[in-house]
Amino acid sequence: MAAAGEAARIEQWAGIEELARMSIGTDKGAWYADPGFGSELWLLRQTGKADGQTAGILKRMVRESLQWLVDGGLASSVSCSARRGGRNRIDCEVLIIRPDGIGVGFEEAWNVV
Repeated sequence: MAAAGEAARIEQWAGIEELARMSIGTDKGAWYADPGFGSELWLLRQTGKADGQTAGILKRMVRESLQWLVDGGLASSVSCSARRGGRNRIDCEVLIIRPDGIGVGFEEAWNVV
Protein backbone atom coordinates (compact mmCIF):
# COMPACT_ATOMS: atom_id res chain seq x y z
CA MET A 1 0.00 0.00 0.00
CA ALA A 2 1.31 3.45 -0.88
CA ALA A 3 2.12 5.89 1.90
CA ALA A 4 0.05 9.06 2.27
CA GLY A 5 0.90 11.51 -0.49
CA GLU A 6 2.62 8.82 -2.58
CA ALA A 7 1.02 7.74 -5.82
CA ALA A 8 0.03 4.09 -5.92
CA ARG A 9 1.67 2.12 -8.70
CA ILE A 10 -0.72 0.18 -10.87
CA GLU A 11 0.93 -3.16 -10.10
CA GLN A 12 0.07 -2.68 -6.42
CA TRP A 13 -3.64 -3.12 -7.04
CA ALA A 14 -3.86 -5.70 -9.82
CA GLY A 15 -2.06 -8.71 -11.20
CA ILE A 16 -0.39 -8.54 -14.58
CA GLU A 17 -2.98 -10.88 -16.14
CA GLU A 18 -5.82 -8.68 -14.95
CA LEU A 19 -4.11 -5.60 -16.37
CA ALA A 20 -3.58 -7.33 -19.71
CA ARG A 21 -7.19 -8.51 -19.94
CA MET A 22 -8.40 -5.00 -19.10
CA SER A 23 -6.21 -3.52 -21.80
CA ILE A 24 -7.31 -6.02 -24.46
CA GLY A 25 -10.99 -5.75 -23.52
CA THR A 26 -11.20 -1.95 -23.38
CA ASP A 27 -11.87 -0.10 -26.62
CA LYS A 28 -8.96 2.22 -27.32
CA GLY A 29 -9.95 5.79 -26.53
CA ALA A 30 -12.83 4.78 -24.26
CA TRP A 31 -11.03 5.13 -20.91
CA TYR A 32 -11.16 8.70 -19.61
CA ALA A 33 -7.84 8.52 -17.76
CA ASP A 34 -5.77 7.54 -20.81
CA PRO A 35 -7.12 7.76 -24.36
CA GLY A 36 -4.23 5.56 -25.58
CA PHE A 37 -5.22 2.68 -23.27
CA GLY A 38 -6.99 -0.32 -24.76
CA SER A 39 -7.19 -2.15 -28.04
CA GLU A 40 -8.70 -1.59 -31.45
CA LEU A 41 -10.30 -5.05 -31.62
CA TRP A 42 -13.69 -3.40 -32.09
CA LEU A 43 -12.53 -2.52 -35.62
CA LEU A 44 -12.30 -6.23 -36.48
CA ARG A 45 -15.96 -6.74 -35.60
CA GLN A 46 -16.82 -4.37 -38.41
CA THR A 47 -15.31 -6.79 -40.94
CA GLY A 48 -17.61 -9.61 -39.78
CA LYS A 49 -15.16 -12.35 -40.72
CA ALA A 50 -12.72 -14.67 -39.01
CA ASP A 51 -9.93 -15.93 -41.25
CA GLY A 52 -6.14 -16.24 -41.27
CA GLN A 53 -5.71 -12.57 -42.12
CA THR A 54 -8.05 -11.52 -39.31
CA ALA A 55 -6.07 -13.70 -36.89
CA GLY A 56 -2.87 -11.90 -37.89
CA ILE A 57 -4.48 -8.50 -37.39
CA LEU A 58 -5.85 -9.56 -33.99
CA LYS A 59 -2.38 -10.75 -32.95
CA ARG A 60 -0.87 -7.37 -33.88
CA MET A 61 -3.64 -5.43 -32.11
CA VAL A 62 -3.25 -7.46 -28.91
CA ARG A 63 0.52 -6.92 -28.86
CA GLU A 64 0.04 -3.18 -29.48
CA SER A 65 -2.53 -2.92 -26.68
CA LEU A 66 -0.07 -4.52 -24.25
CA GLN A 67 3.07 -2.63 -25.26
CA TRP A 68 2.51 -0.21 -22.38
CA LEU A 69 3.36 -3.05 -19.98
CA VAL A 70 6.85 -3.27 -21.51
CA ASP A 71 7.25 0.50 -21.86
CA GLY A 72 6.25 0.96 -18.20
CA GLY A 73 8.62 -1.72 -16.93
CA LEU A 74 5.85 -4.08 -15.75
CA ALA A 75 6.91 -6.72 -18.31
CA SER A 76 10.12 -7.48 -20.15
CA SER A 77 8.25 -8.88 -23.16
CA VAL A 78 4.79 -9.65 -24.51
CA SER A 79 3.93 -12.19 -27.19
CA CYS A 80 0.69 -13.33 -28.76
CA SER A 81 -0.30 -16.15 -31.07
CA ALA A 82 -3.66 -16.26 -32.82
CA ARG A 83 -5.47 -18.76 -35.02
CA ARG A 84 -8.92 -19.30 -36.36
CA GLY A 85 -10.83 -21.38 -33.84
CA GLY A 86 -14.13 -21.72 -35.64
CA ARG A 87 -16.27 -20.08 -38.25
CA ASN A 88 -16.66 -16.85 -36.27
CA ARG A 89 -13.98 -17.22 -33.60
CA ILE A 90 -10.29 -16.52 -33.26
CA ASP A 91 -8.37 -18.07 -30.39
CA CYS A 92 -5.34 -16.29 -29.04
CA GLU A 93 -2.73 -17.05 -26.44
CA VAL A 94 -0.92 -14.26 -24.64
CA LEU A 95 2.40 -14.70 -22.84
CA ILE A 96 3.79 -11.92 -20.67
CA ILE A 97 7.27 -12.21 -19.22
CA ARG A 98 7.60 -10.16 -16.06
CA PRO A 99 10.91 -8.39 -15.25
CA ASP A 100 11.67 -11.15 -12.72
CA GLY A 101 11.55 -13.71 -15.56
CA ILE A 102 8.28 -15.33 -14.53
CA GLY A 103 5.93 -15.99 -17.44
CA VAL A 104 2.21 -15.31 -17.12
CA GLY A 105 0.00 -16.67 -19.86
CA PHE A 106 -3.68 -16.86 -20.66
CA GLU A 107 -6.00 -17.74 -23.52
CA GLU A 108 -8.81 -15.70 -25.04
CA ALA A 109 -11.51 -16.61 -27.53
CA TRP A 110 -12.59 -13.64 -29.61
CA ASN A 111 -15.88 -13.79 -31.48
CA VAL A 112 -16.21 -11.77 -34.65
CA VAL A 113 -20.00 -11.67 -34.57
